[in-house]
Amino acid sequence: MSLVSDQRQALLDEFARLRSGFHFVGQKLKDERLLRIAQELMEMAFEAYLIGDKKLGAHTLQECEGIIWPSLHIKTKYAVEAERRAFGENVLYSNIVVSPYPYEGTSSDLGTEQTTLLALAEKWCRAYQMQQKEFKYFSWVIDADGGIRRTSLEPKEDDYPILPPVQRSFGFKRLQELGHSGQIRACVLVQIISPLGDGIVSFELEQRGRPRVSARQLFKRRGGRVDYENMRFHLEDPQFFADDPGTSG
Repeated sequence: MSLVSDQRQALLDEFARLRSGFHFVGQKLKDERLLRIAQELMEMAFEAYLIGDKKLGAHTLQECEGIIWPSLHIKTKYAVEAERRAFGENVLYSNIVVSPYPYEGTSSDLGTEQTTLLALAEKWCRAYQMQQKEFKYFSWVIDADGGIRRTSLEPKEDDYPILPPVQRSFGFKRLQELGHSGQIRACVLVQIISPLGDGIVSFELEQRGRPRVSARQLFKRRGGRVDYENMRFHLEDPQFFADDPGTSG
């Protein structure tokens, strides 16, 4: 989708402002190669915005910002292409294998077992929230033989909030152990953030041979009701089955 005249001019003006400030970036980085990569990332972001791809533009700018300000660093993806565009080869990022997965997908990217576990976890989560009960995390797995079981413990009221964070760390490690050893073929870890008010529920879904899907859903409390927004799906590299190639077949 092309930009209308006013939008295009605003975009041109904004990136002209960004380019004009890059001499300050050079003083901060003190590394000519990193500076050129950051500049190339900015140009890639400009190209993306110009054709109306705001998502790609935003992600590319985020990587640029992460080079300039390390505290904002995110996983390297587009900087690999930026270095290649700027210098014709990769030196700083020669060992980086770029994930083939997009930052955001849809429910159609879920495998059959990921879909099953998401439905189970979402149904349980909503029922739990309707009872106004709080939790930090829960997890389920599909065993190698196809059986579904819960691998987390329900927190006791007297243990909250000390127990759940400790359990989540243990639970994450346990899912990795089960995945790496071949005892399971799919899993989901559910975490609620800001449980005492409006917040977000995160469903980390993995199925052997597929990318990890982080499904995230915002919610708002309205008296005794909980309203949910549309779920968003982020595709990432596997964590619980990290030795897998992660193909989507």
